[in-house]
Amino acid sequence: MMKFFDTNKPVTDYKESFKQAKKFYKKNRLHEAIAILVRLKHHGYDLPLTSLTLAMAYDKLAYLSGDKEYEDIALEEYDEIINYSTARKYKKKAIKLQNSLAKRISILNANEYKAHEKARELQVNNPRSAKSWFMLGANFSVRKDPFFVIDAFENALALNPDYILALYRIGYIYHHNLNDTEKALKYYLRAVKIDPFQDTTESESVNVSSIIKTCNELSDIYMKKKQLNRVLSVCDYTIRFYQTYNDLCSSESIKNIIDNSYKAARRLQKGDALNRYIFEKYKLDFDSLLQELRIV
Repeated sequence: MMKFFDTNKPVTDYKESFKQAKKFYKKNRLHEAIAILVRLKHHGYDLPLTSLTLAMAYDKLAYLSGDKEYEDIALEEYDEIINYSTARKYKKKAIKLQNSLAKRISILNANEYKAHEKARELQVNNPRSAKSWFMLGANFSVRKDPFFVIDAFENALALNPDYILALYRIGYIYHHNLNDTEKALKYYLRAVKIDPFQDTTESESVNVSSIIKTCNELSDIYMKKKQLNRVLSVCDYTIRFYQTYNDLCSSESIKNIIDNSYKAARRLQKGDALNRYIFEKYKLDFDSLLQELRIV
């Protein structure tokens, strides 16, 4: 059976590892700090201080890099502490830091004012580059003006209807920023019907990553809607896709899909049927796969 999951480096000393993460945080070696903190949480050290420090690391990385993805992750990490932590001290600090982050990213900066000017310029010049429109949207904060970003991505799609990354990003905005699941589904389902090599605007590896992310979103939507047979269909598609492009994507990226499928099969009382189907079609032992991915 192929290996889907690389074993993480074990954590032998929580205090020493956390101390090292804090040191990296203070020196702005944030990717290294995040790697240690994520590993600590993965190994069960999901303590309030660990979670708060991880949120702060993503917050700081968002500030230094200007990357919108890190803003989203930081807000999610703060939300996790606020919603689920029983430690009032850390919950109170998380609320304060989250409010500060939200305020910081809600104000248009100089680059975002320039983005509006650039959009007007592109509309006048009528460019034939889908990438130009995509980059315009990608460099603007979704939270401040989601429809500006969607409009930029739609202009990219007008020039390249098979632009996988643009389809995924529009779907994601409708799904997570505008809470319009039905509209999101239309874009997600368009994206997974396109082969990665068909879209030459981005590299094949970017397209593969976008399709895997799209499958994760579809799996979560169908799970939430309790459309369990569709959860299993997404799993079927994903395993086939992963076996084709396993050199371009990580096994960790499909763990959520496998987990959802395991839960869906159990609720449908189709666990044994799923095991047989996966083995017959893909020569994979589903039970071993669940263990390898640390799902069971």
